[in-house]
Amino acid sequence: MKIKKYIFFLGLLISLIMACGINVQNNKKYIYYLHGRIIEIQGKNAISEEYGKYEFDSIVMALSAPNHVVIAEVRTENVVYNDYANKVSKEIDSLITTGVQPTDITIIGASKGAIIASHISNKNLNPVNYVLLAGNNGYQEQNNDWKFHGQVLCIYDLSDSIAGKNYNYWKNKENYTNKFEQIELKTHLGHEFLYKPIKEWIEPTRKWILKQEL
Repeated sequence: MKIKKYIFFLGLLISLIMACGINVQNNKKYIYYLHGRIIEIQGKNAISEEYGKYEFDSIVMALSAPNHVVIAEVRTENVVYNDYANKVSKEIDSLITTGVQPTDITIIGASKGAIIASHISNKNLNPVNYVLLAGNNGYQEQNNDWKFHGQVLCIYDLSDSIAGKNYNYWKNKENYTNKFEQIELKTHLGHEFLYKPIKEWIEPTRKWILKQEL
């Protein structure tokens, strides 16, 4: 009986050591890229008559780097915001449970993806990073009561007729963020700016992923 107990506790100890070793070495960055609605409808090779091709693969490639794990699922048509936000929120919790630091997780949302990311930031209490691309307008302010958590970076373009509004409403509203920054672009591309990995939003996003600084 004593031998069996010894073997059991020895096995448990080895398991704990191995788990600790994995956690200590886990210096990866986990990046969720949540695309715009047009890809739900047309697939990842979507083309807008007004904005041109949605360069999904190029965006994912631009977000990739050594020790970066990019999760870029192509959503199906008419995904419900809250349902998908719940799904990703649970995945965030699971990553943190395995030892991933919250600041090593970044949620990047573009257009509808940014609205989904806002729902995630409202419901998930962990201080993970968020980059919201073109996800605010009067409708969102009137119909949501988000209270953001984590480190939030908002990027919008003044020429964007769909979601070119700043995030002052949300920054000044009650929230639980550690950081809340905004970048105003003037690319004259309108909503198209998020269809391609232009440096104006890719470069600050990379900085936010690494150090949550601009």
